[in-house]
Amino acid sequence: MTQSVPVIYYDGVISRPHEAQMYSIDAESVDIQYEDRGFKSVKIHRDHMTLIGALGQKNPVIELQNDGRIELLSRDLPEWLDLESKTFNRRIWKLERSPSLILFSVVFVVALGFSALKWGIPFVAKVVAFQLPQNTLQTIGNKAEKYVIDDLTGDTTLAKGQQEQIKREYLDKIAEGSPAKIIFREGGRFGANALALPNNTIIVTDQLVEMAHSDQEILGVLAHEQGHLVERHSLQQALSSLGFSVLWVAVTGDSSDLVTTIPVAVIGAGYSRKFEQQADLYALKLMDKKHIEVAHFANFLQRMEDEESAADEKDKKGDAQTKKPDPKADKTGQTKKADHQIATSSATGEPDPKDKLETSIFDTLSSHPATAERVQMVRDFEKQQQLRKAQ
Repeated sequence: MTQSVPVIYYDGVISRPHEAQMYSIDAESVDIQYEDRGFKSVKIHRDHMTLIGALGQKNPVIELQNDGRIELLSRDLPEWLDLESKTFNRRIWKLERSPSLILFSVVFVVALGFSALKWGIPFVAKVVAFQLPQNTLQTIGNKAEKYVIDDLTGDTTLAKGQQEQIKREYLDKIAEGSPAKIIFREGGRFGANALALPNNTIIVTDQLVEMAHSDQEILGVLAHEQGHLVERHSLQQALSSLGFSVLWVAVTGDSSDLVTTIPVAVIGAGYSRKFEQQADLYALKLMDKKHIEVAHFANFLQRMEDEESAADEKDKKGDAQTKKPDPKADKTGQTKKADHQIATSSATGEPDPKDKLETSIFDTLSSHPATAERVQMVRDFEKQQQLRKAQ
């Protein structure tokens, strides 16, 4: 009994650790020797010992049948200690020491994460969006609506008669048994835009109404927003933006936290290309059903894209001019742009978080993705419509 290794021994009776030496007696047993109010020696049969290999930074541990435990002080096991290890721990131990298995695990985890983000979370978001109770939708939508009205838009300047006319035509041709509340607001930085909220509300900016050349164009936009409401796109997109939090809601059924986290996300999440295409297709089919020429919708989209392109070109020219050296700049090199940045920064010198949030929201809502593709989609639908009429 000459071979030994230092260990920490727990006897399974009390939780106090003992500094000990473990000796190999023979091929079937070991001896644990330590001091505890005198010298003590404990013989343990190897069949009563189960090895848990080193995991991460943790040294190997031996579990005993009497709830005792032996902790080795080194990651390397003595050659004479041949024990059966737990299957799961043995696999992890092998994994830690195999570069090929490590590489495979990394690739697998990355692929799993990518799949969850690309397909899993959007799928779960759709399921959750259609399973949320109506009172939750109402609460989320009401908070989002209040935020848009109080913080992002102003009072409408449209005539009451014009508002009522648009609402009547919407109820007559677009609502389809699920009428939404139509609210007109002065858009400000929103510009010409419309927004569908989960509480069955559509907010329309004055600028959008002014940009339209006919009521039919406005109806096309409202039909598009109605498609977002029917498919709960804003809620789906907001839930997807929360990432893995939506999985927790799907598993537990607890949607209480959504009431506080979703409203702003509903406004700022924007729509994916898929959702825009679905809403456009819904609008086109509805307009076709109600005998409204889809060309009106295409004309409005084209006009909106043209005005956005003109605005972008104007901004580019403005940026080019501001890049020219300012001879009136002071010795510190601060121009008017720098002064503006200082004026809109917090006391710490960082931009105001509220301003950053509002800027993000405006950037998201001020344009829909791939407008040219959307216009082409409407034109293609119009051609099919004309072919059906000719037959």
